[in-house]
Amino acid sequence: MELKLLFTFLFVFNFTSSQEPVLVTESTIVLDLEQTKELVFSFAEGDEIVFNMEMVKGKNIKEIEITEEPSNSLFTEFKPERINNRKIQVRNKGIYKFRFYSSSITRRVCKISIYRIPANVSTKNFNTNWKWETVRDTSYTSYQEDSLVGYKTIKYQEMVRELKEKKTEEILLFEKSQKVHSFYNENLSRTYLRVDLPVLNNIPLREESLIAWSYWIGVGQEGQEAYKENLKSVSNLVSKMANAYYKTPLAGLAVGAISELIIPQTGEDVEYYFINDFQNVENFLNKEQFYLFDQGKGRAAYGRNDKIKQGTFFIGLSNDNPLRGIEVDVKVLALKEIKIYENNTYNKEKEEPQFVTLNKTKMNINETKKRVPVE
Repeated sequence: MELKLLFTFLFVFNFTSSQEPVLVTESTIVLDLEQTKELVFSFAEGDEIVFNMEMVKGKNIKEIEITEEPSNSLFTEFKPERINNRKIQVRNKGIYKFRFYSSSITRRVCKISIYRIPANVSTKNFNTNWKWETVRDTSYTSYQEDSLVGYKTIKYQEMVRELKEKKTEEILLFEKSQKVHSFYNENLSRTYLRVDLPVLNNIPLREESLIAWSYWIGVGQEGQEAYKENLKSVSNLVSKMANAYYKTPLAGLAVGAISELIIPQTGEDVEYYFINDFQNVENFLNKEQFYLFDQGKGRAAYGRNDKIKQGTFFIGLSNDNPLRGIEVDVKVLALKEIKIYENNTYNKEKEEPQFVTLNKTKMNINETKKRVPVE
């Protein structure tokens, strides 16, 4: 069969061309599922391509296509079983691609032969190989760019908010002598006091902040006498300090300048509780579980708090003496810091850059590769 095809092929050549056919390739193409193979050759102007294909394994392959690069399809055959002497005229020297594709599950094998019939003697020995050639495509893009040409001095006025005065203010929030009945008295031996921390007033040129608050709790005449002694001590201390900015023992406690005060050595004591809200005050009065943030017991007590700075809290007092009621002196002082500002206007200068807009052009070079004949 192959010999018969060859004789037929040569017979056709003898009657159609004065030039002898030149073998380009004889190949066996093996294709598995969804596989594509390509053969690429270059041909001379005027060549006549002669293509043959015969299946060796399998009935056919899905597709054969011959393309003049880059995208000029010259021949396409679907599901071919055999192709005999398919001729394609080459009008321009160039690159030709032979593509073989199979979609069959089983392997396909075919034999192919490609010949060229030169147009004349001068192209008989044409080299059908090819090479990669880099092609540079140049384009130009217009754009604008700001260019610095110098600086200009700009005069302007600027308003600056500046601190004019800073001072502290002592606010006596609470000062009261509170009766607390004895434990076995028909009246309740527990009571409470409400303390409202100051509302801060902040406006553009005035800022207020609460530094801290302090308290004194003293029982009976002994507690009152102890506080008077503390007042004297603070007065003596302040008179010796030119920069002291507190006037009372509680203010000294609030700013942290005083850490210890005189407390009485004799007298009755009291249990005290600092409570956040009224619900827990009611629990305290009913001798139920309640929540608090500070507590203590003594003939006198004092302290400082810089954590809670707004809102309301309560001081619960409890007397555990079975028969004797007590009078409890309670003082609470808040120390507020006040800052007074003023707006001052200043004449200033600044260097402002000056630009001109330039029209420019940018060259863009795009490199691609393509196949070209070697000759």
